[in-house]
Amino acid sequence: MDIKIPSADPTLRIGQGRKPEGASRDKKDTEALRRTCQQFEAIFIQQLFKGMRATVPDAGVQESDRSIRIFQDLMDHQVAEDMARKEGLGIAEALFRQFRNSSPE
Repeated sequence: MDIKIPSADPTLRIGQGRKPEGASRDKKDTEALRRTCQQFEAIFIQQLFKGMRATVPDAGVQESDRSIRIFQDLMDHQVAEDMARKEGLGIAEALFRQFRNSSPE
């Protein structure tokens, strides 16, 4: 009894299981790049806030309270994210254009 197994062309299997590439993938990549650039700008803005707060002298007991410092850090973080989302300094947009134009194809 001789069983013959047909040979399969390996090039037929290369595309199986992958999602079709196209406009939806490009859109997702573009959105991810824009979010990443905005996150970078938010971190930069937050560091600016931290540096500016360091230049203000302590006003006494109230400023040294740990809960106030935590609140200020959280508020700075939120304000920085909001600014970056709304083109606060323009850094995110500049980075986005630079990376979008230089992406390998």
